[in-house]
Amino acid sequence: MSQPAPRVKSEPHPLRETFFSDASQTREAPRASGADTAPREVSMSPLRRLVFDRRSLHAVAAGCVALAAGGVVLLRAPTPGVTAPVAVTAAPPSRDGLSRAPRRTVTGPQLTARVALSQGSVDRRAPGHVFAVVDLDADRRADEARRAPIALALVVDVSGSMAGEKIVQARRAVLDTLSAMRDDDRVALVTYSDSASVVQPLARVGAVRSRLESVVPTLETISGTNIPAGLEAGAAALGDGSDDLVRRVVLVSDGRDGSGQSLDSVAGGVRLRADRGVTLSSLGVGADYDDAYMSRVADAGRGNYEFLRDGMQLRAFLGRELDAAERTNVDRATLDLDLPDGWRLHRAYGVEPESRGAHLRLPIGAMSAGEHRRVVLDLVVDPSRGPDAASAGALGMSLAWRAVPDRRDVRLSVQALPLAVVDDPASALASRDAAVFADAQSVALAARQQDAVEAWRSGRGAEAESIARSNVVALQALQAAAPSPARAAQIARYNSDGTHFNQMSASSDEGRAYGLGSNALHRRAMRSGSGY
Repeated sequence: MSQPAPRVKSEPHPLRETFFSDASQTREAPRASGADTAPREVSMSPLRRLVFDRRSLHAVAAGCVALAAGGVVLLRAPTPGVTAPVAVTAAPPSRDGLSRAPRRTVTGPQLTARVALSQGSVDRRAPGHVFAVVDLDADRRADEARRAPIALALVVDVSGSMAGEKIVQARRAVLDTLSAMRDDDRVALVTYSDSASVVQPLARVGAVRSRLESVVPTLETISGTNIPAGLEAGAAALGDGSDDLVRRVVLVSDGRDGSGQSLDSVAGGVRLRADRGVTLSSLGVGADYDDAYMSRVADAGRGNYEFLRDGMQLRAFLGRELDAAERTNVDRATLDLDLPDGWRLHRAYGVEPESRGAHLRLPIGAMSAGEHRRVVLDLVVDPSRGPDAASAGALGMSLAWRAVPDRRDVRLSVQALPLAVVDDPASALASRDAAVFADAQSVALAARQQDAVEAWRSGRGAEAESIARSNVVALQALQAAAPSPARAAQIARYNSDGTHFNQMSASSDEGRAYGLGSNALHRRAMRSGSGY
């Protein structure tokens, strides 16, 4: 079995320095594992000066919020094997001749990708952060006539903590899911406690519906919680399967894994199966499960993660998962990037990156009709290592996916676009796109808000409130530069978090539920970029 590519280590994003550092100060940018390890000095610019100094209002309007400039862009390229039109749009040059932040749109069967940079040029005097925002939209049309059959494995916790109302609701949810599936779909049912049991191997729903309607009401709880055993049995039940099947595992748990297997090992196995087209979504029920575990396996499986306060919500979640599987238009979507000399990934949001030297692989996974996904790349660019004095180099990208209704694999190569180098920071800042920069920072702040929630849950209430307040200040500045209803909702949510941090005990039943729900919400915001 092949081993997964090493993943780029996620490091804390220097948001505090980004928004509040003095322009005269420099700091060494944290380095991601597998990236260029030479020391870099990254110049920072103060948001406070840009927002409150009247002489800087033009810079604010241009999106000048804090980091040195730069960019990652895409151009049209030949698309062998793709007959659908490939449309590309770009912002026109600015009237003063300065480079403008580029935008590109590429369209293929069932998927449209829009790529935008935070600015079009970078100051030659020092390395700086550059943000690339990639928005992916699956075709909104769900073609019933060309719908692919589903292969769904339900992996249900039957440990002792599920006794009572939870197991009753779990039985009902499984039965409701069965009733909603079509006869030509496939279903497998796995239960787990201290070990896993395959209640129903993968089979056509029409052939096993009656049997399962008799068996499911008899499911009982026993001791132990071995989540990896359940995951392995569920994935094995689906097998490698056919490309014409949409394969999905749904994991349900209300507890903490007791197998002793490391989370890194479990996530690695889930990631390998996701590479073969098996999406995994996870659902935590109640206030006592391990949300770090459940969200991590969902990230590795490129699926959804949700918190449910009680078992009565389980039917709705399984219904949404079934609907997403039925409406899958895109599967195994992947972005591939080649970093030029002097470029390195600092952090990626909305995806788990894999690094092979200068090559980055960003696996997106499956997307249902109308689904929107956003990937934000925080890159550090050293203009001194560009091919010449006027260029910091050029970044290449390609996008591959399976168009499910079309039963075909698609790859679009996106020709590299060079990043300009200018002689002063004002010119670089003038090339910045306020909306793109604000969108990138809003996603980064969602990750920072998760830090606030974790601080609160760990008993560090003052720290949590401080992080939440600083996030609100940053969002308000971004909103002033680039107004957005989504950002306004994000500000309202973070203010609400701050109020709860101050007024609610994190160790109470209400507090545990609020913390779990908040983390699930912030994860969704990072994945979709669609706000709160």
